[in-house]
Amino acid sequence: MKFNLTISSLLCTILVAGCYKDKGNYDYVAINQLSISDDSTPASLSITLGDSLKITPVIQQTLAGNEDSLAYEWMVFDNSPASDYTLPRTVISTERNLAVKIAAPVFTLGQNYRLTYRVTDKNTGISTAIFYNMIITNKYASGWLILEEKGTGGDLSMILPDGTLELGVYSSLNADHPMGKPVKLETTPYQVTDGFSNVSRKIYLLTENNGMELSYQTMLRQWDYAYLFYAAPAVSKPTRLMWMMNNTYNSPSQGVIINNGKVHSNLVGGFPGTKKWGEALATPAGNYSYDMAPYIAGGTTYTTVAFDKLAKRFYVVGLQGLSDFPAAASTLFDLNDVGMDILYMDTANVTREYNAVMKDASNAPWLLRFKLAVANNDPPNLTLQKTQMDAPGLLNMTAIASSTLTPHIYYATGNVMYRYETTSNTTVQQYAFPAGESIVKMQFQRDPGGASRLVAATWDGTQGKLYFFEVSSVGHFTTYETMYEGFGRIVDIGFKVP
Repeated sequence: MKFNLTISSLLCTILVAGCYKDKGNYDYVAINQLSISDDSTPASLSITLGDSLKITPVIQQTLAGNEDSLAYEWMVFDNSPASDYTLPRTVISTERNLAVKIAAPVFTLGQNYRLTYRVTDKNTGISTAIFYNMIITNKYASGWLILEEKGTGGDLSMILPDGTLELGVYSSLNADHPMGKPVKLETTPYQVTDGFSNVSRKIYLLTENNGMELSYQTMLRQWDYAYLFYAAPAVSKPTRLMWMMNNTYNSPSQGVIINNGKVHSNLVGGFPGTKKWGEALATPAGNYSYDMAPYIAGGTTYTTVAFDKLAKRFYVVGLQGLSDFPAAASTLFDLNDVGMDILYMDTANVTREYNAVMKDASNAPWLLRFKLAVANNDPPNLTLQKTQMDAPGLLNMTAIASSTLTPHIYYATGNVMYRYETTSNTTVQQYAFPAGESIVKMQFQRDPGGASRLVAATWDGTQGKLYFFEVSSVGHFTTYETMYEGFGRIVDIGFKVP
């Protein structure tokens, strides 16, 4: 019993001792706690490609002090539904506040991103973060495209639907691919299924010795001119690149390139694979002795037509070669033997009809009008008009454009614009620009809503200007609506639909 009592006493002593308060002397160090807030920036951002993003978050610390001991990191990663979250994050800044330009190659148009801002106390290694969702939108979805020559190269600017002028769009988005001397801007109002990339509308920029296709969405250089061919031509001198439509399905059936005066053709359709342009097409005689002018016409009966400057005649452009028109297609003039030099050709005010301005051996100007669509049971004749034009100064024109609304052709000499009426063969002075400004380009736009505009570009030796005229239902206007300046020498004008 004595043994048991001793053990019990010992246990009680230990228990009582454990109940005493620990009065040891220890040092406790407070840890700096971080927090981030941002009431001025929404958690979900919609930002335009090409714009700058600035964010200034509020950082709070539980211990007083400056922010010298803090490290900052802004990073983004793909946050689309199909993304792989193992993809690497991209650090876009290590500054306290964010100020970056939203541009390629980090950001892609239409993409969703998660933006993370992480702040770390370098003394403790403790971090905290705040998150933002981002979607990249496109301010270049639609608007006027202006192709300019600047020194030995070129650039592309835009006038957006709200009237904002964006200079140097191409050079700002494609700094690593400077443009050569510009020749032509080509756009399609309809989607093209060529197998190169996703089905979309097209933008091509042709230069003196090269060219390229731009992404219709991002305006980034996508394909080099040579890549569009199965075998690139030995000489690259593109003047036209068009997709022709001979149906009512709002989709093209034939692609046509005029390069170094020779015609190359392309076929699109429902068959798989990449559709590229083939070798130059031969004449009906099997040779390549022709030099096509930089004009292309098209219709439903004849998909594509071009004019040979050497033989001074029109050819039907097929997929395998060039061909003649049937004899019955010509009455007022011979499409297979016009015998005159071409000065200009473009669509008239009637669908599938064309105005061709010619010059004969005595330097007299002529208007040749023809159609390329023959309705069922109609005569096969395509020629509509042959008129010696009463158009003063036309042979010295510096710019010309056909109206698609009224029977008029506008042309310019120096700083004066004239309006020629195709039905009455009369010419009136339409508008005079300031002295010293020469008209270098004109483009007519017929809006789907009914209104129409004539766009005229001038050059004074230092800068280019662009004037917009609203044209009445009888082809008349008195002054311009708006004017933009600050361009290089304007080479071509187009409109990009959404």
